[in-house]
Amino acid sequence: MKKSPLRFVLILGGICITGALITQIFWVQKALQVKEANFDDAVALSLRRVVEQIDYSSTNTIATLDVIRKISPRNFQLNINDQIDCNVLEFYLRTELSYPNLDVDFNYSVFSVANDTPVFRRNVDLHERDRLYSVSTDLPIFKNEAYYAIVSFPKRSSYIGVKMTIWIFSSFILLIVVFFFFYTIFVILKQFRVVEMQKDFINNMAHEFKTPISTIAISSEVLSKPDIILQPERLRNYANIISSEVNRLRNQVDKLLQMAKIERDKIELHLEEINLHELISEVIPNFSLKLDDNQGRILYHLDACDHMIMADRVHLTNIIYNLLDNAVKYTEDMPEINIQTLNENGEIIFSVKDNGIGISQEFQQKVFDKFFRVPTGNIHNVKGFGLGLHYLRLVINAHNWKMKLESEKNHGSNFSIFIPCIKINSSDARSKAESAISGRRY
Repeated sequence: MKKSPLRFVLILGGICITGALITQIFWVQKALQVKEANFDDAVALSLRRVVEQIDYSSTNTIATLDVIRKISPRNFQLNINDQIDCNVLEFYLRTELSYPNLDVDFNYSVFSVANDTPVFRRNVDLHERDRLYSVSTDLPIFKNEAYYAIVSFPKRSSYIGVKMTIWIFSSFILLIVVFFFFYTIFVILKQFRVVEMQKDFINNMAHEFKTPISTIAISSEVLSKPDIILQPERLRNYANIISSEVNRLRNQVDKLLQMAKIERDKIELHLEEINLHELISEVIPNFSLKLDDNQGRILYHLDACDHMIMADRVHLTNIIYNLLDNAVKYTEDMPEINIQTLNENGEIIFSVKDNGIGISQEFQQKVFDKFFRVPTGNIHNVKGFGLGLHYLRLVINAHNWKMKLESEKNHGSNFSIFIPCIKINSSDARSKAESAISGRRY
């Protein structure tokens, strides 16, 4: 999918989702306001009937003006302004507030009009049905002065929340839709990036194969000439060229097949005790030709006293080779590679530092992705498939090791691997490894 249609689809989808969310929020707020208003109206009507019942049973007449006043979302004031029999008051409150459209627990307090202080408070559980159909006689009766009552509904929010169940459920469904929408966008963008990297990989692979194929074609054309048989030295030279390029192609194909197998199956590790210093000394000579061609050198600081580790020798050799190979490839001229080992917190830290072109911050997490290569202006400027660091991460994860990348553009890179070490007396092994490296200039 091209970028323009993809961007259009994402923008249109984002607008639709945003519109749906705004609409849902608007109607949920409206529904909440309606439910709250319905609750308040039902409570006010029920409390007015309570006052009317008390007024009917009382010898004094209660003024009907402003008899019910809402003083807060959960509190309603009953302006009885007369003596109050709590037995009668609670009976009528239970009766009027037990209808199906309410049926919510409450509490009430009796206040003295004279000094505006509470004289009685009681919580009422409407599920106590034995008190619903008769007037009790064990509650106090307040006489001799005027009183008013305040009825509170502490469970008002939860009661309205139950009434909003269908709206809450629809909002939950919408949130799930939004989540899957953004997850789908994430997957699409990720796949889009993978496709782009695969295109770069195919271009790089074609370039990698094109050079040896062209060399083989030219050499074959020379060997097909009749007079080549009269020039044995030249014949041998072109035959060696063909053999070298065939081996190069075979190695590239083997590398691709190996990565495909690793991606398809988990990496199989054959762990063994390895002297890391000795292994480094075995890998370094393989770079002598590359370093000589680029007038480079390797500096080593093998400071770790404990350098025996448990690892897969083949995979560890490969990742050391890949780190050194990258250090050479991504240095423009006269590469200087620093290899260091040191012990810290029961681990051996193996690091490879170069003076190459470095990696900018925005690409430091992506360099370990399959097929990814840091843009260098010319896609063929550095040869490779973009699989080396991806393979490095797979091997490190398989060993349960840790890795750290420190790099800055135009100031080189430093790859550090944290490996648990086996603590033994390894001074002899260390001396052997250092002597194997010393005396050589790389």
